[in-house]
Amino acid sequence: MVAEIKSAAIRPEMIELRRKMLGLSQKELAQIIAISQGTLSKIEQGLKPATDDQIENIANALNCPVEFFMMSERLYGGPISANPMYRKKASVSMKVLDKLVAEVNVRIAHLRKLLQFVDFEPEYELPYYDPDDYEDNIEQIARNVRTAWHIPRGPIKNLVEALERAGVIIIDCDMEDTSLSGLSYNLSGLPPLILINKNQPMDRYRFTLAHELGHLVMHRAPTPEMEEEANSFAAELLMPASDIYNDLRNVSIERAAALKPFWRTSMAALFYRAKTLNAITAGQSDWIWRQMSIKRYKVDEPVKLDVNGEKPTLLNAIIDHAKEELGYDQNELASIFNLFLPEVNQLYSLGTQNQHLRLVN
Repeated sequence: MVAEIKSAAIRPEMIELRRKMLGLSQKELAQIIAISQGTLSKIEQGLKPATDDQIENIANALNCPVEFFMMSERLYGGPISANPMYRKKASVSMKVLDKLVAEVNVRIAHLRKLLQFVDFEPEYELPYYDPDDYEDNIEQIARNVRTAWHIPRGPIKNLVEALERAGVIIIDCDMEDTSLSGLSYNLSGLPPLILINKNQPMDRYRFTLAHELGHLVMHRAPTPEMEEEANSFAAELLMPASDIYNDLRNVSIERAAALKPFWRTSMAALFYRAKTLNAITAGQSDWIWRQMSIKRYKVDEPVKLDVNGEKPTLLNAIIDHAKEELGYDQNELASIFNLFLPEVNQLYSLGTQNQHLRLVN
């Protein structure tokens, strides 16, 4: 009777999800567990019930507890901005992208679990502004966000902190194989979520956060202009025209290198901003980019930004609360996540509780 209950509780789509999360094809997994690909395909599609032995073999091959296949979570596709991003990454295989989306689904499931332990009260709300209501004045929307969050004039020294004050969950991920910078989700019943490639330089990391915030603030459905709008939003959020214009007038490569640590944006972003704001002429812009290419600064800029404490802490604060206040140990958390402890430790590094998060039992 126990075996029948176990088999009946399996959700076939979770087998496919875990397989994709590990970057395995159906053929590869079928070979590992010594069944035909056709049989595995029918199991994953729910057309053929798996035996207990097959379930155990699949779990062993995919290095997860059988309970992983019993998770009742809804599964999500890529975010609304995925299609334009994926088209730009045409050289990246769907297998690689499927692996990332599978990991995102697992992390979303984990977040739902963790949020059962706590309630939290963001200091600020995440606003929504329809670009059509502003006649596509994206810069004004970015200025509205800065005003709503009481961000002072000039550079934002810690963008992560500003986002977390508004209840945005930021999760560092390894997206290196996909060449993607970040993804964002605004899902019912969850805080706004940004998953970001932790392997990128700090200046790109910050611009990616601002770009994904633009999606969260402005976009409820895909549009052809959404990527350009998110870039414009990020540029104004990080480099407000009224504050940066004088810094960018006739800016040189040497001057941009000096400005980079102050504005905490890349030299390339500063040059694009200077051109957009007409702080330099088209001729000056062309000459600068030729010099950037000659010096190979387009590939590797000479000035590197320090992290300066600008790392996500909100998710770690929730995990810490479960451990320290509710008494969960690491093995119990791994059991809740339906993964083995080494993988949980790989996915989530434990940190210091966020002082801006108010947690309520």
